[in-house]
Amino acid sequence: MHKKDIVEKLIAIIEHELDIASKAALESAEEATDEESRPENKYDTRALETSYVASAQAGYAADLQDALQAYKNLQITDEPHDGPSAIGSIVTTLGNSGREQFFIGPAHGGVELETETGPITVVTPKSPLGAQLIGKSLGGNAGDRRILRVE
Repeated sequence: MHKKDIVEKLIAIIEHELDIASKAALESAEEATDEESRPENKYDTRALETSYVASAQAGYAADLQDALQAYKNLQITDEPHDGPSAIGSIVTTLGNSGREQFFIGPAHGGVELETETGPITVVTPKSPLGAQLIGKSLGGNAGDRRILRVE
């Protein structure tokens, strides 16, 4: 799978998650301010709790919006790459878990994409593994993993 295809898949995934998160945040905000959510007594905290949920969901939606923008702004080329790994690189490693492929993205790590060559896991420089992979070249090590290929 080409890097541009990976980015397109990630953008579609993030857009879908953003749509769901935005709707959930809106629904929670409406519920928190609804007439029926008014406290019945001083111990009734439903509206307060619902407002906390709405705030967290809005924050998650904002994080997704930032991730979406980061991927839309990412400059990707599918030309051969022989330098060290960076954001936008596909890194193939061999370690205790066998052969694994990682895409170093700017955000939204943890997503696993199925490709014709097997799964590719998205990592970010903020993750421990992503931090170990950044700047490494063919033959280098990232923890217990040996780098077999950098694209």
